Amino acid sequence: MSDADRLIAVLDALGPAPEENVIGWLCTRAADLLDTPGIAVAVATAGAELLTLDRTDACDPFDRLQSDLGEGPSWAVHRGGWPVIVPDLRQDDRWPAFGPAAWDLGLRSVFAFPLRRGSARIGALTLYRQGTGGLTDDQHADAVAVGRVAVGLVLASQAGRPVDDLDEMFHDGGHGDAVVHQASGMVSVQLGIAVAAALSVLRAHAFAEGRSLYDIAADVVARRLRMTETPDP
Repeated sequence: MSDADRLIAVLDALGPAPEENVIGWLCTRAADLLDTPGIAVAVATAGAELLTLDRTDACDPFDRLQSDLGEGPSWAVHRGGWPVIVPDLRQDDRWPAFGPAAWDLGLRSVFAFPLRRGSARIGALTLYRQGTGGLTDDQHADAVAVGRVAVGLVLASQAGRPVDDLDEMFHDGGHGDAVVHQASGMVSVQLGIAVAAALSVLRAHAFAEGRSLYDIAADVVARRLRMTETPDP
């Protein structure tokens, strides 16, 4: 089957897209198509950070772990530009923090595909599974096609807005990291630093306090916490 025929077949299998929350719809439909309950779509910000637009509930703990640590398959595929295929997480040691922690949470295999338009890296489509084993050839090809659909939806959602203006896209999704995105902007203003650096500050505070990145971000947004300095390493 040619790439064009594959894309047409995948579009037919996905069905018509809704007018709202299209990324959440794509994750849900792709989970059925690829027989993978855990699907997430992440996009890159202007500061080269990855933030999740939406995901299925099945991958919540694994995807949040990536956000907390700033490492994992989605980050690797975005930085490297090539698919990351891990049929057995025990046999892969490239993520010293994410790997063992994700295994303890129940993740057994993970597959990430770059979202690109030409040479521009837009983000990542990540498949999380709680069983070991690889993708079939058809599943791999379908995942690449789903990634192409995701690129089209992301670019269509972003049309007419600045490249770093992701607020509306995050609020459209049910599981997007809107709180983290908003908190990063607030800390950026508080400390007079770039948004990417502000996200690093949030991660450092989360690590220092033994809490999740989301919890720290929620405190910042609710104004229960104000950043005045970067915590000591």
